[in-house]
Amino acid sequence: MPSVVSYLEDGSVVVGEEAKRLASRDPANTFYSVKRFLGRDRGDPAAEEDIRRVAYSVDADEDGCLRLVCPNVEGGFLYPEEVSAHVLDALLNRVEEAKGFRPTKAVIGVPAYFTEEAREATEQAGLLAGLEVVRLVHEPVAAALAYGLDLKEDQTVMVFDLGGGTYDISVLEVGNGVIEVLATGGDAHLGGDDWDAALAQWISRNELKPRGVDVESPRIRANVRKLAEMAKIQLTDSAEVVLRMPVGPGGEPVSVRITRQLLEEASVDLFRRARLAIDAACWQAGVDLGASFLEGEVRRGKRVAKSEKLTRTPRSKGDGARRQPISEVLLVGGATRMPAIARFVRNMTGVEPRGAALVDPDQAVALGAAVQAGIFQGEVEDLMVMSPWKAALMRAFARRAIEGGALDDMEWEDSDDDGEGGSDGEGAGGDMVVEDGDGKDVASKGEGAGAT
Repeated sequence: MPSVVSYLEDGSVVVGEEAKRLASRDPANTFYSVKRFLGRDRGDPAAEEDIRRVAYSVDADEDGCLRLVCPNVEGGFLYPEEVSAHVLDALLNRVEEAKGFRPTKAVIGVPAYFTEEAREATEQAGLLAGLEVVRLVHEPVAAALAYGLDLKEDQTVMVFDLGGGTYDISVLEVGNGVIEVLATGGDAHLGGDDWDAALAQWISRNELKPRGVDVESPRIRANVRKLAEMAKIQLTDSAEVVLRMPVGPGGEPVSVRITRQLLEEASVDLFRRARLAIDAACWQAGVDLGASFLEGEVRRGKRVAKSEKLTRTPRSKGDGARRQPISEVLLVGGATRMPAIARFVRNMTGVEPRGAALVDPDQAVALGAAVQAGIFQGEVEDLMVMSPWKAALMRAFARRAIEGGALDDMEWEDSDDDGEGGSDGEGAGGDMVVEDGDGKDVASKGEGAGAT
């Protein structure tokens, strides 16, 4: 279900596909990409760029917190978490209709780069929807949980998660029921919506403005963006499409021919930004990339991976771990269906990405969140998620203990982990206990923190 919400004059709220159809007719009261504004304030320069990309209006309250201008609601504005709550409420309604009960608790996926303010806003959205938010789990980690049940051998896995409004990268080690998070990253201002916006901008600048169309009109902007998204989707399976847009100065239709190559050329800067996040995550994880994406190849319409061989020598990290190059790439999010995304990732990593053959990219995060919920409920066993700080601590402790001969008869026990890249909160679990052969505690971390 698309995370699009439209507020009607009669006070009713429409969510999903129907709201998307209303976007071009009533852009001022229809909201999308709201996740980008969660926990943000007006002083954030990146927020200003996001505001320029949407057809609706965004302002700030007296404290500087961003809010969405909505003429059809009492007071004239909404906070982003209120819109997100309506999306959650619509999902709960679907569950109730299909299963006959309404969930009261939830595990919710959030982008890996979310700030504490954005995470708090997400929890608030859950509360507004009547949910107790049991845990927030990073979306790439949730996706890996969905795939991880099918990955038995030890592998270094990259999760490339490109949704409508967010972009996450995670590098993980997966195998034997353990998922170790080596690094997470992403871009808070990059998502499939930006490919729509880039194509819409090209159409407005090169096709409509020269014909006298008022491309700054909110109605025209919303209509062009909607058609740009339709073109992007159709270009997944077709080399070119012809758009007929009723946006001429007199309302007459304007025909525009769009090719797949044109879409890719219009979005070269987006691929550059995506590359930066991959480079940063792999560097942090100590993983060697097998190839590089040649930006110039996009402009020439070529898709050839760099010729250098994949380096097979493991790289050592400061915590004592030795990493292999990427062995699997998982594509997550509807925007990864664009053919250029798979080529881009293959050229960056030297690995053919896997996606819909295992798990629907649109459902991977939700399935992984369900797995995380199953872990909490005790319904999923023999599966553990380790965050980067925990894995590093375990390795460092083990290395020092081994050097001192203290681990000859010890066993490791890890009670729980939040599946996130940050530190555990109070009561969030994450205990690490080392026991000797007689069951005596040798060392522990996080005393008093129990499994959820």
